[in-house]
Amino acid sequence: MRGPIHGPITDINMTPFVDIVLVILIVFLLTATVMLPRTFSIALPKATQADKMESVPVIISIDRDGHIAINGTMLKQETDFEQVFSSQKKGQETLAIIAADKETRHGRLIEVIDRLKCLKVSRIGIEVDQK
Repeated sequence: MRGPIHGPITDINMTPFVDIVLVILIVFLLTATVMLPRTFSIALPKATQADKMESVPVIISIDRDGHIAINGTMLKQETDFEQVFSSQKKGQETLAIIAADKETRHGRLIEVIDRLKCLKVSRIGIEVDQK
């Protein structure tokens, strides 16, 4: 029989370290998917019958004062609106989601929808919070 071996421990158990790194990675991935780029705060209306998104759309945000941001970037001029959609790939179905504050004027929302129709955007949706 061998007696106890005295000397430095040279083995390092990496399992707890890998477990902690994986937990941190999962937390980071979950928080990154929840956060959306918003230029300004929007209070969305609530709906009980809202559908989930299947593809990545162009998100058009309208605040209560009527300012427009596309995919989190505030528009400097009204002509920038057309440039975003003219750069979309031809022949590909374009999906636009409008996230308008519930205090936005109805007329401003109709103006944006009308411009999207003129730009041949095939599908337009309205973003809401689920109840």
